[in-house]
Amino acid sequence: MYSIFVGALAVLILGFIGARHLGPNLRTSAASSHQLAVVGALLSAVCVTSLGLLSRMILVKANVYNFTDSLVLRKREVPGFVYQDRHSSSLFQFRQHIDEVLQVNDVDSLSKVVALRHWVRCQQSEAKAAWVTERAVDHEDPHLLLQELRSGEPGACRRFAYILLGAVLSAGFDARFVVFASRLRRRRVLFHAVVEVWIEEMDQWVLLDPTYDCIVLIHGKLASAIDLVRAVESGDPSSIVFERNGSLLKPVPKIAFLNQCCRHLFLARSNAIFDGYGVRMFGPKRIDFLHYSPCGTKYPNGSKQLLIGLTIVCAVVSIAIWTLSVVAWTFE
Repeated sequence: MYSIFVGALAVLILGFIGARHLGPNLRTSAASSHQLAVVGALLSAVCVTSLGLLSRMILVKANVYNFTDSLVLRKREVPGFVYQDRHSSSLFQFRQHIDEVLQVNDVDSLSKVVALRHWVRCQQSEAKAAWVTERAVDHEDPHLLLQELRSGEPGACRRFAYILLGAVLSAGFDARFVVFASRLRRRRVLFHAVVEVWIEEMDQWVLLDPTYDCIVLIHGKLASAIDLVRAVESGDPSSIVFERNGSLLKPVPKIAFLNQCCRHLFLARSNAIFDGYGVRMFGPKRIDFLHYSPCGTKYPNGSKQLLIGLTIVCAVVSIAIWTLSVVAWTFE
């Protein structure tokens, strides 16, 4: 959005400069300013309408690709995935936070990631003010997010998930960021962010929920994100059990919340958060998402991209036209 503002401001400045030279010629048409004003008003209306439609969508800043094959989501690798550089200095720096957690010998992989999950949850203050999410900062840097968490700044599941993602990556595991959503429209939508970790000994992805400090079992077996979505869709909540590994921290997981929330799955196509990748509208290091819905509902990514382009073009052109309209009116 910053680049759009800069572009619009540049057009505005250029419009004034151009009008300075073209202004005298505009005096020949008494109706020119009114015609320009009408065109500017129409473009402004289109811009506002496009923004209104965009505001109703979720994940506006990310490219989202619909995916129908749930089996691919269970595999270790997904198409187009951008992996974290294991030699990143930022990753090594983050590992210093978890060295003490990893010092326990003869512990299996699942026990390690569960310990990391609990460590992340324990960094959050129990003060109620820390759970107010409206003031949360929207970025993906694990270092800054951990600093915010420890200082008591407000945050929620998204921050927990990115810190856990950074922790398990720095511990040497493969991991990926997952978001559940109740619907594709922003109004009354419920979100929940979690992490999946690849457990080599089990040859599968395991869902870790740092917010509720738990893993999920379905019919007694460790579940991945896609397993949970399909279990919710099947309408058999009794098959879902939360394993908290002795944690008594609040809040506690509730099946009613998951039944509402886990209707759409968004899988991040990059875990390179120590390399500067993030969820943003512009830039080379954008995190894209794969979307899966058991009921077959598709995310309207094409419509979203069209609305974004329409908003940008109309905003810039309308500013230029309004500028010329004002100059033309001045010289009438």
